[in-house]
Amino acid sequence: MAPDDVSPASTESAPVSPLQSDEVDAFLDLDAAAFGARMSKGFESLVRKAMTLDRVVASRDDGALAGSAASEHSVMTVPGLGRLPAAMVVAVAVLPSHRRQGRLRTLMRYQLDDLRSRGEVVAALYASEGGIYGRFGYGPATFGATYTIDKRVAHLARPARDLAPGRVRLVHRDDAAEAFPAIYRDYAPTRAGELDRGEIDYTSALGDPGAEELNRRFYAVYQEDDHLDAYVGYEVAAMNPPAHGPRRLIVHELCALTPEAYLAVWEFLLGIDLTVELIAAGRPLDEPVKWSLAEPRQLRCTSSGDRSWIRLVDVATCLAARHYATAGRIVIGVDDPFCPWNTGSYCLTVDEDWGPGDVASTKADPDLHLDASTLASIYLGGVSPSALGDAGRIRQSTPGSIPLAARMFANDRPPFCLTPF
Repeated sequence: MAPDDVSPASTESAPVSPLQSDEVDAFLDLDAAAFGARMSKGFESLVRKAMTLDRVVASRDDGALAGSAASEHSVMTVPGLGRLPAAMVVAVAVLPSHRRQGRLRTLMRYQLDDLRSRGEVVAALYASEGGIYGRFGYGPATFGATYTIDKRVAHLARPARDLAPGRVRLVHRDDAAEAFPAIYRDYAPTRAGELDRGEIDYTSALGDPGAEELNRRFYAVYQEDDHLDAYVGYEVAAMNPPAHGPRRLIVHELCALTPEAYLAVWEFLLGIDLTVELIAAGRPLDEPVKWSLAEPRQLRCTSSGDRSWIRLVDVATCLAARHYATAGRIVIGVDDPFCPWNTGSYCLTVDEDWGPGDVASTKADPDLHLDASTLASIYLGGVSPSALGDAGRIRQSTPGSIPLAARMFANDRPPFCLTPF
């Protein structure tokens, strides 16, 4: 997401409205100027096909586009595996010549009102800079890592074939374009933080249509009996020196429905000849293959960071939709100046461990106080209220309320978002 600025400039001088059909080319030019790169023709074609004009809000200067923010309807999985209507926010951009004019704030204001009217109770985005979106109530909620493996020595402690009766087979891109979405649709409801996808969201797995690097892309699926339980999209890239030298295996996306399928795909990747290093980016913090390797240290985490940021558009609905790790009762005071309909105190009552919560607005004094961005970060269980309390982001009025919240909002596994958008 390209930043406007963090200064609270006047927002009244930059009215916004949905994109018009004759402004699509200008929208693509705006995106290129804001992000510093033009889309490939193949990806541009996908964007044009996926675009819903009334979901693209535009800011103009004397009739010419100066800023934009778009969204795509989705569904998000939350702890307890409930599912909420959601929006994937994309193409947030302001021209370099029009920063410090409050345009981003106006775009965000319009978009959140629009999402609320559509009944999409949570919004998600990827932040190009971490300091941009907290003021609009977004908080980092899912996290990931990049792992590197020396393929010359790494192997599974126990052959996957001992556990997995199916087989991994290579497929052509056209076949992958049909198989991958079918597998992902079954996977998305199984982990908190995951989002339903549209066609354009498979670019990470399939590659940018028409791009030169497609020549180095390969696709494989795991099949057991008559059903597919996993897929992987990967690339074989030359290392220095490139001519007949060592090669690097880059895992672009791996998705599995069962532990057996997951291990079979990893065994397949580790066994690909003529490659000496494997790099897997955008993977969960709790990557299970580490504990399947003969030497777990061979899976080296080379970087980690936030992935999706979320924003609770309707706090009460979101709190009532998820399950909680432990029973308890707590009154949460939420400060949400950007979406003032959320500001207030909520009594959250959970009667049993891993049960749903009953949520009621209350006039009672809050046990703890936090803002919308902080609530977003703890919502999926990816950030502990204890850590945010220590950071001064949560204040407790009732002793013991932060530790109670930490136990209640915990998750059995870290939330994750496989889809980059």
